Amino acid sequence: MTKPNKNYSIGVDIGGTKMSAVLFDGQKVLADYVLATPKDDLEHFMIMLKALIEPLQEKARVSGAVIKGISLGIPGMLDYKESKIVEAPNLPFLNGLKLPENLAAKLGVEQIKMDNDVNCFLRAEIKFGAGRKYKNVFGITVGTGIGGAWWHNNEIYQGAHGGAAEAGWLIVDFKEGMALEQAYHKLTQNSPAALADEAYRGDVLAQKVYDEFGHYLGISLANIVNILDPEIIIVGGGVVESSDLFLSRTKKIMRQYIKSPEAKVVKIVKGKLGSNAGAIGAAMLIS
Repeated sequence: MTKPNKNYSIGVDIGGTKMSAVLFDGQKVLADYVLATPKDDLEHFMIMLKALIEPLQEKARVSGAVIKGISLGIPGMLDYKESKIVEAPNLPFLNGLKLPENLAAKLGVEQIKMDNDVNCFLRAEIKFGAGRKYKNVFGITVGTGIGGAWWHNNEIYQGAHGGAAEAGWLIVDFKEGMALEQAYHKLTQNSPAALADEAYRGDVLAQKVYDEFGHYLGISLANIVNILDPEIIIVGGGVVESSDLFLSRTKKIMRQYIKSPEAKVVKIVKGKLGSNAGAIGAAMLIS
């Protein structure tokens, strides 16, 4: 019997509402799987995470492939030295958890890595998607929460403490001390999809909410451009499907507040890889 020579990796994107996983051969997605993200406790979360990954492990096994490793995109701030989740704002039961260590025994896989979910999204878009021609790229995702990532000098910039590019925590209301993500939750009342449906059906109040969010996002992106001066900004996440409700407003406001006349030409584009981008970017961490 010949030894299997196919080396695959599994990438997982953990979102606030759903978790997606891909079986990846280094160039393309061979299979994918999606489950809802449990919000109640860690035990339920770990059961569902195992249930998400195991069908892909089985698919690889049947085709005679070796899983080199599994990598996870986490919606929060990480301690990369300790391989620990510092804070996951929308999944607080993950705070302080060494998830790779916790998961390795359950899945029988030695190499388990993790990274911030938006870092994963941007890494995939740089290699396979909308960022391929660029060297200085900012990525922002709008989903259950809002996250950011910066690609510079041929790598994701993590900052001195692993907390760089957290776009969701830019302050947009100084009177209230409210960050962009908090303003987004408040405006959409934690149900952006339902609100988008109302806006598309012509509800003026819902349209006004998205217009206001577009304004806040525009100010935030202008601040980012004034500091980092990227060539392009790539937008991803679940809300991108309804981005025509706010993106033109975002572009207009952003250009109004960008200081450098040359930097005003910065492009804002939607990611090209769709809902698998984060999971692909995670899988890419396994070499």
